[in-house]
Amino acid sequence: MNSKNKKITGAAIIVMTSIVVSRITGYLRTILINNLLTASQSDALMAAFKTTDLMYNLLIGGAIAAAVIPVLSGYLAKNEEEDGWKAVGTFINVIFIAMIVLCILGVIFAPTVVSITALGFYGEKRELTIQLTRVLFPSVAFMMLAGLTNGVLNSYQRFAAAAYGPSIYNLGVALSIFVLSRFGVKYVAYGILASAVMYFIIQISFAFPNFKYYRPKILWKHQGFRRLFKLAIPSLLASAIVQVNLIITQRFTSLYDLDGGITAYGNANDLWQLPYGVFAMGLGTALLPTLSEKLALKKLDEFKDILNNAFRTILYLIIPSAVGCIVLAKPLISVVYKWSQEIGFERISLAGEILIMFSAAMIAQSMLAILTRAFYANNDTKTPLYIGVLSMVLNYLFCTIFFEVTDLGVAGMALSYSMISVVYMIIMMSVLTKKMNGMQWTKLIKYSGKLTAAAVIMGIVIFFMNRLISIDFLQEFSIQQKLLEILILGVEIALGVLVYFAATMLLKVNEAIMFKDRIFNRINSIFNRLKG
Repeated sequence: MNSKNKKITGAAIIVMTSIVVSRITGYLRTILINNLLTASQSDALMAAFKTTDLMYNLLIGGAIAAAVIPVLSGYLAKNEEEDGWKAVGTFINVIFIAMIVLCILGVIFAPTVVSITALGFYGEKRELTIQLTRVLFPSVAFMMLAGLTNGVLNSYQRFAAAAYGPSIYNLGVALSIFVLSRFGVKYVAYGILASAVMYFIIQISFAFPNFKYYRPKILWKHQGFRRLFKLAIPSLLASAIVQVNLIITQRFTSLYDLDGGITAYGNANDLWQLPYGVFAMGLGTALLPTLSEKLALKKLDEFKDILNNAFRTILYLIIPSAVGCIVLAKPLISVVYKWSQEIGFERISLAGEILIMFSAAMIAQSMLAILTRAFYANNDTKTPLYIGVLSMVLNYLFCTIFFEVTDLGVAGMALSYSMISVVYMIIMMSVLTKKMNGMQWTKLIKYSGKLTAAAVIMGIVIFFMNRLISIDFLQEFSIQQKLLEILILGVEIALGVLVYFAATMLLKVNEAIMFKDRIFNRINSIFNRLKG
């Protein structure tokens, strides 16, 4: 078990580190969009981006996670690699044909797509969004191919090769915005398309040795392909529902007569997804092949132990992150996105309010990242689909209520997403309990209580520190102000981490004690080497 835990930990560290790099490069592109484009242009580009992101996240979180990785991992565990590739190769070929058709339809029906994703856009803003959507739609094909390639790499547990590709794509996008924005936003879209092509070329070069059994054939009757296809379709739909929920909130956001509203919503959404992506998605990606292997070998107790440890680790990291985003919402928005006079008081304040409303979603979606993979490892993709359909209906209902009845504005759309995320999580936990003949939820709830108490203490300390420091994060941009903001925020985050760690140590949280022991063991080993 120790070697297995080390293997999972090593894989998780690789994936988490790569996600940090990916998120940082992703923020770079968003910062450039915010500061080099007008509010109207940035709204149009980000709305058009949603289509590409929908398809990319659909494949990475859907067919790959739920079908290709568990199926191919299972074949590899049983030393049946060549037979496994008959199924996976057929699946890749079918997806390739389907996405060519999808891209053609996307270009033709771009006006309809924009009517769905940005109903409130009209006039020049709507026409610009349609043009950008048409340019970006072909990039979906290359993003999907790169996603399939990454799934193969993860199945062979080559996590580093799969994980750093998105950073290359983000850098290409950032470079396109920086260089081409002066010529017009449409040229930026062409640069983004070129970045998607390069992303696929780089990923396939890494994965080429693992494609030795790939053949350009479609074996419809292969049993493995049929099983893979049956897993993939519900999974694709389930992943689509997650993305559709974001599109629903964007659709309602566009109805507010507010330039920069979608950009502010996107900024807040990107920020809460940093800890979610690094901790939850990173660990979830690393866990899936191992969870699939345990169930394939009928080792249910080991499966449960790995799952419970994952929940504890995620909660230890994500609960203080959520509290930190509540207390430091506007400082975080200001430091990350304000790099020119284009970003004023109103946009920082709006994005900060939205980020606060996303805090519950951060915790719920982090739990769902692990819960969903537990179902996928068990070759159950229908349950997340059925529950996802319910969450989509609830999201539309909540968005309508918040839009019609309350004055929360765009922040209400984020609150709706948080509420449906919590409902989704609770239902998934209940179903998993029945499928696995019990889970240790009572212990996990008590554990979460300790973490919440420690996080609240951390939040109070940061709150009063904010009051004591005489700096206004909502001031206009200047390089001196920016350097001071970065310094102050860095000090506040560092203090928060220390307070939270100390509080969890006092509450005798095992994860904190284990971390402390590792640090002391590492220090002792360094001293011993120096003495030797």
